[in-house]
Amino acid sequence: MADARTGLRPDLRVLAMSATVDADRFAQVLATDGRAAPVVRSDGRSHPVDVRHQAPGPRDRPDAHLARVVAGAIAAHAEGDVLVFLPGAADIRRVAERLQAPGALPATVDVRPLFGALGQREQDEALAPSPVGRRRVVLATDIAESSLTVAGVRIVVDAGLVRVPCFDPASGMTRLQTEPASAASADQRAGRAGRLGPGTAYRAWDPSDGARRPRFPVPEIAVADLAGFALELAVWGRGPRRWR
Repeated sequence: MADARTGLRPDLRVLAMSATVDADRFAQVLATDGRAAPVVRSDGRSHPVDVRHQAPGPRDRPDAHLARVVAGAIAAHAEGDVLVFLPGAADIRRVAERLQAPGALPATVDVRPLFGALGQREQDEALAPSPVGRRRVVLATDIAESSLTVAGVRIVVDAGLVRVPCFDPASGMTRLQTEPASAASADQRAGRAGRLGPGTAYRAWDPSDGARRPRFPVPEIAVADLAGFALELAVWGRGPRRWR
């Protein structure tokens, strides 16, 4: 991008936007002639969010604990839909099975999964506002963290986990690995409860875990297979350059 701007389009302007980016470091990556790119910060408007921690017991299964937190949140709050963040589709299915068991939730509550491999109809059902007199629990991956807006959400339940692609040099393959979500991602997820009005975010981990979480997500370039990218650079006529 910087090379194209220098050699082909000096008038090109690039605006990179994110709610969780390490802005100062990113500005150095986009530096031009040794000068860091300007950073514009906008706090926007949000309603207060009451953040509560509900750590699992030593023998609790993750899916059972998450289902219990969701059921407790539904019972504690008379209105508002619930958005639950889980690391992957298999986790979503396990929690959905528990919440759809007889007596787990009131009959007026719908359970809706939301992840990328779902069909369009299922995704539309998860994103559509709840009908009058009904509430819904949306079980989502981090696709709902920033890419999508889920209407009606006043409660967030966060498992505190994320699945990231990691390249294994020994096998030459990329695999998905479940890791603790960063502090920035946890804040972004909690903020989803404060879009419409005051909300509540339940974090399903011990508050002391927060100090051990990374501040920002690990950049994918640091863990992904870069062979294809290196070949593209070679076609472009440039070689890789190490940046600190």
